[in-house]
Amino acid sequence: MNIVTTRFGPIQVRELDIVQIPEGLVGFRGTTQFVLWPDSEVDGLVWLQSTADPDLAFAMVMPQVAVADYRVELRPGDRTALELDEAGEPLVYVILNHGEQGLTVNLQGPLVFNLARRLGRQLVLTSSRYAVRFPLGEPEDSPTLLPGPTALRATA
Repeated sequence: MNIVTTRFGPIQVRELDIVQIPEGLVGFRGTTQFVLWPDSEVDGLVWLQSTADPDLAFAMVMPQVAVADYRVELRPGDRTALELDEAGEPLVYVILNHGEQGLTVNLQGPLVFNLARRLGRQLVLTSSRYAVRFPLGEPEDSPTLLPGPTALRATA
């Protein structure tokens, strides 16, 4: 299957690579099909690219890039929605932003995936333990993650 994107041009993915996020993302509830696309230039950076909207892609990193002991407690309803059994461990990412404050990650809105079932869900954590815009510093402070500000090419 070919997907047209504005960041990567046309990309070819298998049906098995498509992840469903049935409830969509905060602010983008109508978009529910995505592909996880590893960045070819930046180690540890993954794009959540919409299969339907060429302009809609979110840069994501593992939350441990920001907070080494980051933990998400999944409620029973989250586990059910993701079709995770008791032993199943989800894959967790946080959205990366590049703005006036430099690089930040949204630790209160993690994205949780069950890749075996190709399901995802964005959680909205109510605890004030984690920030919506947790600073990562400037790109030169984290050269292995992001070599420069151009790597984020106008995220949604």
